[in-house]
Amino acid sequence: MTTVRPAKKARKRRKSTRPADPDGEATATDGAALTERRCIATGASGPKAPMIRFVIAPDNAVIADLTEKLPGRGIWLSASRDAVSIAVKRKLFSRAARCQVSVPEGLADQLEAALVDRAVAAVGMARRSGLMAAGNAKVDAALRQGQVVLRLEALDGSAEGRRKLDNLSPGVPVLEALTTAELARAFDRERTAHAAVFRGKGTQAGPGLVTRLTREFERLAGFRSDFGGAGLEKTVERCIEPTADMIGQECADTE
Repeated sequence: MTTVRPAKKARKRRKSTRPADPDGEATATDGAALTERRCIATGASGPKAPMIRFVIAPDNAVIADLTEKLPGRGIWLSASRDAVSIAVKRKLFSRAARCQVSVPEGLADQLEAALVDRAVAAVGMARRSGLMAAGNAKVDAALRQGQVVLRLEALDGSAEGRRKLDNLSPGVPVLEALTTAELARAFDRERTAHAAVFRGKGTQAGPGLVTRLTREFERLAGFRSDFGGAGLEKTVERCIEPTADMIGQECADTE
């Protein structure tokens, strides 16, 4: 007598809950394991936060993707005027793309201007959230009440005014990348030297807000001489040839 065995049920594959990364890699959703990228100028690997992503357009032009949403394989560079200078001087964009590409004139200046706009926009968003104060008196009062979670200081602000606020806020992070005129744009003023993100009644500035402000200010800081960039001016001689895992989008050879 022949015994007929029931067919085994096919196992269902679990769908990945991780969002697709612009460069074709998975990114952790809980932020615990950030996807690393490698700077084409220094060869150093690290989190994406202090870097800028570039893609190659169909016409082989280098395009900065500050929102990290453009299609195509990404080419990553440390957010620094020195890193941009190295990449342009040594034609590292072409080497990473494996074809001849065109880099816009004044790329570092264009990036700085775009990063200023993004930093101002981030401050404006924080202001509209109702969790931000501007002006020496308001920041001073918020500090004395222990409400401040993050301070913003203008590059050309009063040293004495900053020193007084520093004494009131040991341990409070300080971001400094905008001028008084640029910082004032977010508050519809002519000049603003001091601002702060603070806790509201029964609430607190979310980590996403602080994280965005921190990233935008730190990326901009690399393009401002006051900060001396990222110290990459001494790395020109040790720049390495891009390896397979450093290569960005491939594009067709140009004539």
